[in-house]
Amino acid sequence: MPYLLDTNVFIEAKNSHYGFDFCPAFWDWLDAANTKGLVFSIEKVRDELIAGDDELAEWAKARGSEFFLPPDDAMVSSLAAVSTWAHSGHYIPAALSQFLQVAD
Repeated sequence: MPYLLDTNVFIEAKNSHYGFDFCPAFWDWLDAANTKGLVFSIEKVRDELIAGDDELAEWAKARGSEFFLPPDDAMVSSLAAVSTWAHSGHYIPAALSQFLQVAD
């Protein structure tokens, strides 16, 4: 079963127990699991990660669309459905705008 990782997985790993200097095996494992088709993320997560100025940004920049998947038709369709749902609630415009701009 493949897993789709969110931005926070990478940030917490780097900042907590799996820093690049302390546990490079974790980051190697992510690459190996990706090669086996077990671990992926999405372009929007990559965009959030490379906005930083640290090792994690460099790590994300070094991985392409094999790791950080581009949107496909199913994702775009699902995002449209989620957007419609979000706009039908009682959310303030600023919250809606932020919700639709980030990967989380």
